[in-house]
Amino acid sequence: MIKHSQYRKICLARDYLTQHYARNFDLDEVASHSCMSKYHFCRIFSAVFGESPYQYISRMRIDHAKRLLITSSININDICEAVGYTSIGSFSLLFRKKTGMSPTQYRSKVWALTKEPLTYPVQSIPSCYAHHFLGANIEKRNIE
Repeated sequence: MIKHSQYRKICLARDYLTQHYARNFDLDEVASHSCMSKYHFCRIFSAVFGESPYQYISRMRIDHAKRLLITSSININDICEAVGYTSIGSFSLLFRKKTGMSPTQYRSKVWALTKEPLTYPVQSIPSCYAHHFLGANIEKRNIE
């Protein structure tokens, strides 16, 4: 069990990682935002969030790459750089490992699901979110 003060500090570091995920980062620099040594920071971060800081950054980068692949026509090399990878090979390998397909295949497959270019296809929106969102809009229209 961690202390409330440690939890607040680790959240500050997580927020720092979230804001700067595309930069190359030094673990000492991130740990300094939580006022911990990098080893203690890694242990606490993993215990609180269930993944290491490196796994967190990797997930953030891949998630952002997915959004860019869906909502833009930026080429794969530029997306690779925009999300913080310097090697297209490393990026593609990790993307395939996380999604089961290459960035190009992912873009093609998702774009094939939608009639409007550069938008999320309806099939990719979780039904609970769509129900909540659409239900709120329907109730709003009934009130007006």
